[in-house]
Amino acid sequence: MKKIADEFVGKVDLCYIDPPYNTGSKFIYEDQRVSQKDNIWGTHLGWMEFMRPRLETVNSLLAETGIIAISIDDYEQPYLRVLMDQIFGQENFISCIATCRSNNGKSARGNVATNHEYIVVYGKSKKSKIRGFLENDDASYDKTDTHGKYRIDGLFRKKGDASLRTDRPNMYFPLYFDRNGNVFTERLSDDLKEVFPVDSKGVERRWLWGKDKAREESWKLYASAKGVVYVKNYFDMSKRVKPKSLWIDNRYLTERATNEIKEIYGDKIFETPKPISLIEDLIESHTHEQALILDFFAGTGTTAHAAHNLNKRDKGKRKVILMEQDQTIKTDHLAFKHGFRKISDITKARLEWIANRESGFTFQVKNIQ
Repeated sequence: MKKIADEFVGKVDLCYIDPPYNTGSKFIYEDQRVSQKDNIWGTHLGWMEFMRPRLETVNSLLAETGIIAISIDDYEQPYLRVLMDQIFGQENFISCIATCRSNNGKSARGNVATNHEYIVVYGKSKKSKIRGFLENDDASYDKTDTHGKYRIDGLFRKKGDASLRTDRPNMYFPLYFDRNGNVFTERLSDDLKEVFPVDSKGVERRWLWGKDKAREESWKLYASAKGVVYVKNYFDMSKRVKPKSLWIDNRYLTERATNEIKEIYGDKIFETPKPISLIEDLIESHTHEQALILDFFAGTGTTAHAAHNLNKRDKGKRKVILMEQDQTIKTDHLAFKHGFRKISDITKARLEWIANRESGFTFQVKNIQ
């Protein structure tokens, strides 16, 4: 990866990788890196040594706001977390997303039918932020006013640190409310009720805003019948919401990915594909429309396919760097029987398949020693 690193140091916005899970299975790629147990990491050391230089290179490639997301299962997930803490810093851990990959689960071994995997997410620095999903469900917005649909989310009374009246005296003042929940900064009529930011224990707190802002934006406030003041959260289709840590959607199932592979290649020539929708949602929620994306375990090229679909959908200009090794495919593997000789040939074939169907899709192939 040295040459690619020299060209793109500090420029990558998102790196997604789906590395070998080291399960000992007979896959198209090497999936058995087992060490002796005479070390603190036991048999996992070989896999960790395999991953370390690659992760260190990614760390140098990421922009200061960049993010790395890695698919993994239970077997190596704890050891991956240790590596990531060492290389990226535990303070830059963002999330460990659990994704449902099978409705029935794998029951061939063990006492539990496993139907999930993980996506471990770290940032390059504290500047790294996930942008979230576009909000498209207004079902939870159960109230309406002239400004639109809204729901009651948070208290207008400050909680926690620096929440006392003495901390910000100018944010302790009376508010007034009517029977419909409308809030005012002045007593406009005698039937309005007065409320101060005092909690249930009688402690004098403060409001979130000063009086001038509260006056200008009082329409964003709502008071319950008991005089508890809240901030309204309005529905907005352009607003982004935080991804949850548990992703369950039939579009993420391995069965879906297998069907996609069969449509492109005519057969299941790759054992561990990821569904396009999973990678689309990961890219869409974790980085912006102009992102430079890197995947150095490119496999069947799903990451490029997902980014292209998103670009069509939102007019984005995402670019993707795919890297795959020229490892020779064994003669008894199904991919070999379909005419593929190297793993990188499989990646290239999907790119050609997309280019033949999509006029706006272009790609270049470079051999890097």
